Amino acid sequence: MRATLIVSILLSLFASEFAATAKTKVLFSGEKKQNNLVSVLLEVASISKSGNSFSFTRSSQGWIFISATHQGNGTVYITLDDAPREDAIVVTGGETGSVAEGVRHIAKGEHRIRLDYKRDIRVDKLVVKAIPELIHCGLFDPAIKSYGHYDMNFLKKDVLPNVTGLIVPHNINLPQSVVDDWRRRGKKLIAQAGVSREGKTADDHFKYWTHFLDTAPFADGIIIDEFIVNNPSTRPGTPLSPERQARREQQLQRHRAYEEAFTRMRADERYQDKTVYAYVGGSGKKLNQESIGPTFVRTLINCDYPIALERYLFERSSKPASKAALQEFVEGIADWEAKEPGAKRNMLLTFGLFSMPPGGINKLPNVDYHVWMDQQMNIVANHPAMSDIGGLNWWTSLQADEETVRFVGKLYRHYAIAGQTKMLTKDPLFLTHIRNADFEKGIEDWTLQHAEEGAIQPKSFPRYGRIEGRYMGLGRPSDPEHIGDTFLLMKRSEKGPNTFSQTIRHLKPGRLYSMKMFTCDYRDLVNPKAKTMDKANKFIGRVVLEGVEVDTAKSFTEMYASNPEPPIPVWITYHWKVFRAKGSTAKLIVSDWESDQKPSGPFGQEQTFNFLEIEPYHE
Repeated sequence: MRATLIVSILLSLFASEFAATAKTKVLFSGEKKQNNLVSVLLEVASISKSGNSFSFTRSSQGWIFISATHQGNGTVYITLDDAPREDAIVVTGGETGSVAEGVRHIAKGEHRIRLDYKRDIRVDKLVVKAIPELIHCGLFDPAIKSYGHYDMNFLKKDVLPNVTGLIVPHNINLPQSVVDDWRRRGKKLIAQAGVSREGKTADDHFKYWTHFLDTAPFADGIIIDEFIVNNPSTRPGTPLSPERQARREQQLQRHRAYEEAFTRMRADERYQDKTVYAYVGGSGKKLNQESIGPTFVRTLINCDYPIALERYLFERSSKPASKAALQEFVEGIADWEAKEPGAKRNMLLTFGLFSMPPGGINKLPNVDYHVWMDQQMNIVANHPAMSDIGGLNWWTSLQADEETVRFVGKLYRHYAIAGQTKMLTKDPLFLTHIRNADFEKGIEDWTLQHAEEGAIQPKSFPRYGRIEGRYMGLGRPSDPEHIGDTFLLMKRSEKGPNTFSQTIRHLKPGRLYSMKMFTCDYRDLVNPKAKTMDKANKFIGRVVLEGVEVDTAKSFTEMYASNPEPPIPVWITYHWKVFRAKGSTAKLIVSDWESDQKPSGPFGQEQTFNFLEIEPYHE
């Protein structure tokens, strides 16, 4: 019986060891497309043994995302292609089901990934995905200062885990520990640069751009802001005047000099491992080469320098117009690819992050800007014409509120890492919480309380929406719909406060929302005089939200100077409140007295009110 027991124990131990070894299973190896942006390259389960390695293949050079679900106490070192230990993705022990993540930029072809364990730890699941380049722009504080600092600490939760690179000022002073940590993660720091106005020759531009790299040792590359591709200046076949022909030839010569500078930079050993991003803006939705020449784009592709193609899609006032704008966007990208095959793979598609004044494409208070952002990303993730896009970028945090900056990280995670095809948001594009939010229909839907006859009235002023900072797009044209030019005017009276109010509808109890509003002194608008902020006529009054819980820490008012128009800036007050709904309705009340009990002057002051936007706030 003793012998039988020993044999039984040995067989049991052998079976246990065999089972532990056999548990490691390659669930998938190949290329499984999740959407236009993400493909699964490798999935392995139950990796209990240290030193295991697995092969996978990326069909083109680019970024991979590695996730390791693990348990136990110890350390896992994940390395690629026999890289040294200091280049490993380091996973430390945690609770069962903890997930560690990392990114790396790799060459086209087959690669091996190896897992080495230290102490008692194991990886239950390893996943390798091909993802696009994901850029955040960047470490730039917002124009509306009350939103706080957009530093690494602010970006830590929602943005940094979901990007491969950050665009930063070229003269930023980052602690070396931050730079080293970022590089250990396999991610890039990209310095913002410009185009030399004085530069005439290829040598001038070469020296100008390499100066940014030479003086910013932390930078893995630069983004050059910007090169312009506009719509054709004339119809095909229309003869050019001598003056226009001369200007076009100057433009072509300038771009040929740029091309030569790019080629020299790529060939220079000092900059072999640096990436140059060419930011391409302008009014053209399709590729028009009349001013940049037939070889500018091809030179960038041949140099493997990404084309940061600007696509600022401002909000549209109807569902058909919104759909048409997205279709025009798709057709424009398809045109680039048709004229320059391979352009999409070399493209850092750059959307507009401009969600706030003094320059915003969030220009309609009845449109949910975050749903509009989501729709753009959804098109990229799903439309056949948008496949093989090399990377994504939203420009720039300088003109974005804190919620919208964080929302980009959520979009990247949803579409470009998780590989989802459905919309991230569940809300409708068009908001219904407030009606007639811009007073474009006069006083319809609003309840008014006049202090005296004529103290409240609807008004308009040409291009006031533009003065507030609502942009249609590039070139700052006049808005054919005159959006934002209408407002409510209240003249403060010593007899009592003027108020306007409306029931806020269709709220979800317990959910967070934001409220925005613009105000300014009417006399400053119609008769502007140069003033500093401390001399400007400030907003006097109060904004009351009844039936909700206002987050006072997140809520504020801040004055900003209009830019770029009119020539003498107008000081405008930006109102921002964050609140949690208690029920399905609430009440918004705006008064031009600070208190109903205490009169507040100066009496006779006229103030404008518009852009009463209430939309869901994303925590």
